[in-house]
Amino acid sequence: MKRKMKSVILALALVVTSLAVNAQSFKKSDKFVEGTVSYTKTTDVDASYGIKPTIGYFVTDRVAVGLFGEGTKAGDTKTTNIGAFARCYFLNIGQHCKTFSQLDVASNSTNVSGTKSSAVAANLGLGVNYFVSSRLGLTMNVANLISYESADSKSTTTIGFSGINNPFATAKFGVIYKF
Repeated sequence: MKRKMKSVILALALVVTSLAVNAQSFKKSDKFVEGTVSYTKTTDVDASYGIKPTIGYFVTDRVAVGLFGEGTKAGDTKTTNIGAFARCYFLNIGQHCKTFSQLDVASNSTNVSGTKSSAVAANLGLGVNYFVSSRLGLTMNVANLISYESADSKSTTTIGFSGINNPFATAKFGVIYKF
């Protein structure tokens, strides 16, 4: 039994060491694709979900720009967003975990039970990438810190996690691949 335990510990140590050797760092002109998803299901309520594919390009070792599309459905409300973003990596937690802030601007189209509307929105949010290899990582985008939306001559600005008790409960999880 002790021999088997030693083998397991040795195998785990090798995995951790290989991940440390493949530490992720970005360089100017690196490109990436990313996709996040969210899903919520409550008893007696229709499920809501969202998907957001993203493509980006590093203009410096810490700053990336790119484009995204997003589709969400919650009950009888469907929303489609198409936009651009700028992302700044500002904190490395260990060798694998990269924290970033992201500013994005999007054109939104919403359909609520057949009634369509459109808006322009800007958001400033936070996210984290955790790289499991030199190219592949997991990503998490938390709720926006600042949001602005303008629709039908009416604008709304939200600062902080307004109406959200736990910003991590509204997080979107996904995968990032650097090439």
